[in-house]
Amino acid sequence: MNDDFIAEHVLPSISLHYHSVNLSSDQPIESNNLNLNVQHSSPSIIETGSETTLNATCEHIELTSRFFNNIQFSDVRLRIGTNVYYAHKFILAKSSDVLATLLYSQHWTSNDSEIVLEEQDECQGDVFEKFLRFFYTAKVTLHESIVIGLLCLADKYNVQSLRNLCTQFMIMQAKPPNVRNAIAWYSIAKQFTLDDLRDICIKTVAWNMEHLLSNANQTEWFRREFEFIRDLLSTSNLVVTNEYRLYTSLSDWLLARSSDTLILSYACDLLPLIRFSQMLPIQLHQIEQSFLYQSSNNQQIQDLLKRLLHQAYRFHTLASLRGDTNKPEFSPLEWYLPREYTEMNITDRVDIQSTLRFGIQVDVQTCSSPVPSIDRNADWKVVYRKRSHDRWTLKIHRHDEVNETYAQVTAIIYDCERRVLQVDRGETFLFTTSNQYELEIVLNNPFEAKELYLLIKPVIS
Repeated sequence: MNDDFIAEHVLPSISLHYHSVNLSSDQPIESNNLNLNVQHSSPSIIETGSETTLNATCEHIELTSRFFNNIQFSDVRLRIGTNVYYAHKFILAKSSDVLATLLYSQHWTSNDSEIVLEEQDECQGDVFEKFLRFFYTAKVTLHESIVIGLLCLADKYNVQSLRNLCTQFMIMQAKPPNVRNAIAWYSIAKQFTLDDLRDICIKTVAWNMEHLLSNANQTEWFRREFEFIRDLLSTSNLVVTNEYRLYTSLSDWLLARSSDTLILSYACDLLPLIRFSQMLPIQLHQIEQSFLYQSSNNQQIQDLLKRLLHQAYRFHTLASLRGDTNKPEFSPLEWYLPREYTEMNITDRVDIQSTLRFGIQVDVQTCSSPVPSIDRNADWKVVYRKRSHDRWTLKIHRHDEVNETYAQVTAIIYDCERRVLQVDRGETFLFTTSNQYELEIVLNNPFEAKELYLLIKPVIS
């Protein structure tokens, strides 16, 4: 996708059909070059009963745009750093209630037609020019390098339409597999309460967790703030090798904090988010030998880990009794459910771009119990059907001798660079030898999608 994004502010009550206007962003238009003659297009027509509304919005915007940074009829100058812009109070006031208050408030007593605005470095120069031009043209060309500055200006001066356009652009550019933007913009989303952007950032990073935890990105991982780590560990959508890898990475992150007090505070909030129940017994034992557990300076952390490990050991011991009359309770249930562990894939990779997989049925094996195990002794049949270039149907059937199995089915879509583009998880399903589960997949990026991996995860109900 082209990094540049041209957005138009469309008012909900009118229909805008924009024509290209050749306006230089480098030089102001001199007054003697001002040409108010525009080529008129056919007006929009809205008929209601006996009344007809004619809409010349396009020409209106073209005419208005010619006054951007133009000295003719200008009644105010804006100085930002070393740059001066010729503006019009009416345009500023109608675009921003903050500027309207500044210009027309009775508390405004300056007789000078020049207003000096103090802006952050990232909001000056070309960024402020684009911000001001938006008032006159209702258009903005966005790029990753300037969108934060424009968002800051839009938020500061309460230009909601531009704020929304910046947010839409950032959401587009933070979608999978754009991990770099998702990491960089998460804190911005929190700062400006952009919930949709925050959710996209977390999802993109969660799906590509291995990228963030890799040795090449260790410094980036250590720099992540507490809230980011907390939000990541709170999701079930993490695509990661196994839960033990999450624990070791979190342990390293905690030990990299600056003080024992900070380590303890963060550990009390973050360690309970690790799903120790989804680790193998040998991994639980390794945690007991870990530095975070053994350190004499962190007795409270050791006590917390003891409690969490006890819950995990209890799950390993009593999960098989779940079907009995006096079944043990495991709460919260989410803590006892697997995330998207790639080591649980059924080892049968599908090349999405190949048509050879059409209608192929394969036999696979998984763990037979919701308790983590290295044994794969549960037999399944999977049918892959490629309906079209962007639609697949997966049919999963348990065909060995069992009464019933609760399981979740997840399809993970990778691109050619081994980045996760998409994760489709089915609902918990009760499998028997007489039924099957169908997972419908619609590829979000069919031309970038390269491989499909399937996870079949036995879970506790």
